[in-house]
Parts: sequence; C-alpha cells; structure tokens
Amino acid sequence: MRSLFASLFRRAPAAELSAWSGAETAPTSGLIRIDYKAPAASQGATLEAIVDGRTVLKRPIAAAEGAVEGWFAVHGHLLPNGDTRLTLRLTGSDGGVAERALTLKVRNEGALAAQVAASLKARKAPLAVDGPCDSRHYDYADPSLKSWFDRTPAEVEAHLAGLTERGEATFEEVEVLRVFADQGYMVLPEAIDPEHLTRLNAALDDAVENKVDGYEWGKSQRIHNLHQRYDAVRDLWVHPKVMRMLSLVFEAPARPCQSLTYVFGSEQEHHQDTIHLTPFPAGRMCGVWTALEDVQPESGELMVFPRSQHLPRVYMADVGVAKVENDEWDEFGRVVTPRWTDMINSAGLAPEPYRPKAGTVLIWHENLMHAGSPRRDLSKSRRSIVGHYFAGGAIAYYDSSGQPANLHEEP
Repeated sequence: MRSLFASLFRRAPAAELSAWSGAETAPTSGLIRIDYKAPAASQGATLEAIVDGRTVLKRPIAAAEGAVEGWFAVHGHLLPNGDTRLTLRLTGSDGGVAERALTLKVRNEGALAAQVAASLKARKAPLAVDGPCDSRHYDYADPSLKSWFDRTPAEVEAHLAGLTERGEATFEEVEVLRVFADQGYMVLPEAIDPEHLTRLNAALDDAVENKVDGYEWGKSQRIHNLHQRYDAVRDLWVHPKVMRMLSLVFEAPARPCQSLTYVFGSEQEHHQDTIHLTPFPAGRMCGVWTALEDVQPESGELMVFPRSQHLPRVYMADVGVAKVENDEWDEFGRVVTPRWTDMINSAGLAPEPYRPKAGTVLIWHENLMHAGSPRRDLSKSRRSIVGHYFAGGAIAYYDSSGQPANLHEEP
C-alpha cells in the first residue's frame, strides 16, 4: 500500500512542494538563495535541484511530523546572465514525486564579476552550495584578486596616480583615498546637508515613538533597516557622494546590504566586520557611519584602530567555530573575541575616539578593528546610521552565520 506521502504527491504534486527566491522577481548577482517548504516526509525522501537537466544538489529530507523548511544557495556567477530554469524535485521512498520550477533572473556584470566567475571555475566550485556559506569555498589566497588598497605602498601610489592621469578622480578624492589605504578609513565632513539631517532625525524620532523593531528608549539596541520604512533613510542609504567614494574604493558599483540606526552608543566590543559581512574577493565590503548629531565625549563614541585593516582576516573556519544559530553567540565570544584582542595587543594598536560633527560620513575598510566605547554619561545620545556595502560583482555572505547576504540590486 502506498504511503500517504506518495498519495499526496499523486493528487497535487505542485501544491505539496513550495519554493521561492528573490531572483524570481528581480535580476540578482552573486549568491542566489533558494528557500523551500516540503510536506511531512516519511524516511527516505530526497530533494534534488536540477539545472539544464543536471542534478546540482541532492539532499535527504528528514522524517518529520510537519512540513520541512530549508534553503540552499546557488553560485550565480556560474550561470549565464538572463533567465535560468531551476527545478526542485522531491522524491518519496516509494517513488512519489513532487516538483516546483523556478525561473531565476541572473545578472553578474563587470570586470570583478568576470574575475569571480573565473576563480570559481578554476577552483571547481559547485553550482549549488549544500550547507552554510563558508570561506573555504573561495580562493582568498589568489594574489590577483587583492584589492588595490591592500597592496604594497608603491602599488597603491601607482593606482592613485593612474586615477589622476586618466581623469577618473579629482585631486581631493585621491587624497581621501590615500588616507583610506593608509589608515583604513576616510572621513567626509559635511557630506549630508542640513535639510537631509532634519529629515533623518525626524524619521528616527518617529521610529522611537512607534517603537519600530521593538526599540525601547535609553537602550543601546540598534533599529534594523529603517531605509525600508523612511524615505530620508533610503536617500541616505544610496547617497550619491557615498556611492561615488565607494565606487572608487571598489572599482565597481556599490551595492547596499543593510542599515542599522542608533539613538545611543552601541557599546559593542572591538571587532572586524569581515567575519560578519563577508565578501569574496577580500576587500570588497565597507561600512559607512553617518553622524546625525555632533558626537559628545562620554556618549559611547565609536572607537577606531588606525591601520588595523592590515591585521589578518579572521574567518569561522580558521578558528574552528561552528556557525552561529538561533542567536547563540557564546562560543563565538569565547573564541573569536580573544583572538582579536591578541591581534591588537601583538600589533601594539590603540583605539582612537571618533567625535564627528553632524552630517559627517565615515567609510571604513571591511577589516578595520572598531568598537563602541562605554556610555559613561547615559544622558548623552549618539544618533547615527550605519550601512554596509558590497562591491557589485563580488560574492556577499555572512561567514558568522553561513547565510547569503541580501543586496540591493540596481534596476
């Protein structure tokens, strides 16, 4: 007698397996996430992903009383630009089959995307990532993929001279880029005009009043992705001056990933962003910090460690720490944070407080060590907005959790 599992497939196969991806509705670059929901399965059910008649992923579906949800990622760089049909097939132990077809819109353009595709092919990377995204998937040691600002001082100067000679950057921009390569960050005073600052602060006031993202007054918690709710924050997220400087850093268009808004200082321990917002190739991610007010002493100022971007990059695989699940950071804190502390101490690096005027923008290297200092005066706010940006054409993922990053793609 056939199982209920098989009979369900026979009655309504398409309805019993659902799948979705952001790449179905908008052209997507880099890693493409595929989410699925399978019906309750008997032991021995198998899920396959098929592209051009070839099985690119095959994983068992554990027996469960309820529906089984999961995800995997596809290396979009290994697909042609345009539409690609991907079929998910769920097969029961007794041969019952359900299928769901997705049309993925793929767009990987530019020199960096071509370099990444060539690197993946040389490494014989799989089309589908069956499991968490991880640094071991990629050839970080390839010297040809090193960013211009991570090269020798002579190579940095040659790059900057080339920008000037070709008229691709102004003298002022080149000077700022030189500081970025040396110190690991750049400061753009008065980048945001007063009218925009007024709108941004009004948006933050509204978010606080309405307890958006569960915000509680006086806390150091961050409010996630206000660019999705307020035009003023959205305008900052894609600010022309910021995007211009990032394009000069990346040698590619910048792609925003997320926004984090603070009323008070974060008090976050020193860290590198590399392990959290992880690009391949290295160097293709930057943090952007905008002051919404003049930052005061003892307010929990941001602390930066100049030249710390030259410290080794730390990845989860390097330290043998499992990916973080269910917001459980205990093992990460026991292992990774002490590693960062040892690196700082060995290099003799010291933090410097950052106290900008309202409207100033700070752009930092992905590997720059930074922290939030203690809030010694709890009455003082430190209103600010942080964004993280990847280079268009790069692979973007979160090494600490193993999730692919969600990038804003230009239309």
